[in-house]
Amino acid sequence: MRGVRYANAMPRMSPMDRAFFLLETEQRPMNVGVLIVLKGRRTARGRPGDDLVRRMLRCPVGPPFNQRLAENVVAGWPVLMEDDSINPAEQVFRHDLPDGSDAQALFDRVCTLHAKRLDRCRPLWEVHVFDGLARNRVGLYFKTHHGLIDGIGFINVILNIVTRTTSTRSPQAFWRGLPRAAHAAEPSRKDSLATGLLQTGLAAGRTAGDLVKLMWHLGRRDLGIGRGMATPFVATPDVLKAAPSPNRVMAHCSLPLARVRAVAKRGNAKINDVLLAVLDIALNHYLADHGLHTQRPLVADMPVALHDGPGAGNRITILQVPMGRPGGTPAERLADIVAETRLVKEEVKSIGADALFMYSIFEHAVASAIESLNLGELPMLANAVISNPAGLEGKVYFNGLPVELALPVSVVAHHQVLNITISNYDDELHVTFIALREAVPDVQRLADATMHALVELQRSLTQRPATAGKNAPAVGKRAATKRRQSPAKATRASTATRNLH
Repeated sequence: MRGVRYANAMPRMSPMDRAFFLLETEQRPMNVGVLIVLKGRRTARGRPGDDLVRRMLRCPVGPPFNQRLAENVVAGWPVLMEDDSINPAEQVFRHDLPDGSDAQALFDRVCTLHAKRLDRCRPLWEVHVFDGLARNRVGLYFKTHHGLIDGIGFINVILNIVTRTTSTRSPQAFWRGLPRAAHAAEPSRKDSLATGLLQTGLAAGRTAGDLVKLMWHLGRRDLGIGRGMATPFVATPDVLKAAPSPNRVMAHCSLPLARVRAVAKRGNAKINDVLLAVLDIALNHYLADHGLHTQRPLVADMPVALHDGPGAGNRITILQVPMGRPGGTPAERLADIVAETRLVKEEVKSIGADALFMYSIFEHAVASAIESLNLGELPMLANAVISNPAGLEGKVYFNGLPVELALPVSVVAHHQVLNITISNYDDELHVTFIALREAVPDVQRLADATMHALVELQRSLTQRPATAGKNAPAVGKRAATKRRQSPAKATRASTATRNLH
């Protein structure tokens, strides 16, 4: 393949990077992306997106988007190689929506594109440009593989290509990626074989010890004699389930950042805690409206950044966080969540990154196996993926055009039906819902419930002292007590900031 560089050009791949490739199926494509709506310019002829596409095509392809899966490697084992021959014009696709289309029409088209697996013989990204939106707006949907980049890396890419002014001296495009120095290749092997083996052995020993400590903490919590994270699968309510499907629906709402901050201060909580509580309240209202009730807290699958860095690879683990107690007031739900997220933070600080990587990959591989073997009656890992990879502060421009909306478009994980991703833009928090259509066809109702839930939480906190975080219950004891009560299976009446740090 002309232009592919094999010598000393192997990008680093974390275990999580490879897991996203290995766990991908037709029903569970591991695509992530961003949807941006721009305020376009009125043109005498042609489409509003024409000039924008011409400008973008002047940009070179940079890391990690100059990488593709290598050929002639071990079957099924993903390896990335840099390819200097990628032509961005071959990766850009134009779409004409009916004139005057609204955001929902755009969402529907994006869902269709998002659910299709990327061709592994081609570059692992695409750009889709939409004309036809009302008021000459232009829609841009950039799609790539999660094995190439994580949420924080994606935010860094966006920050590199937007501006604070309308200046258009330098064209910008998503595929410019990150500066080459920020996306380092694998280091050369200068150490002796003996030294390398010793370091590998020591690292494996530390990882094994950390995994044993993690299992010990989980067991002590289950027995009600210690503190630790919740054990996966054990206590997840049997709601929000459906057979795997490639069909997706999308919805969106926004929350005033100032109000969320005020609620967090009143509840002695972090902004992430408030967002989890708001979503917990909304999800429970949505379930109740559909005749579903739980006797255990809903469980969120939460990506947690293990360390910050300039690169694009996945430096995350994905852990489970039980949310508010059934029947509790909104303020009590927030207190429960504050206690749970504190336990997760403590565990992340005490357990090595390699052990957390392996733990997360194993539990999600189990969820994938349950789904692949059609064992739907087995317990669920979590009820929804909820992430908050940060966003953009203040108004920004892309190639001189004002950015009106910037929404992440993420993965619906194995054995789950709902992904909720939160990002901030200027003075608002934008909440994007991606769901399996068969499970949550009316996902906009959940988005609407989320806006009402913030008001509900704010009112609840004004009726009690501002000590939600200080008076949080002993989580381990509460969880053990809940399990001893032998909860019944849920019944169906009818057919800017970053996560935890």
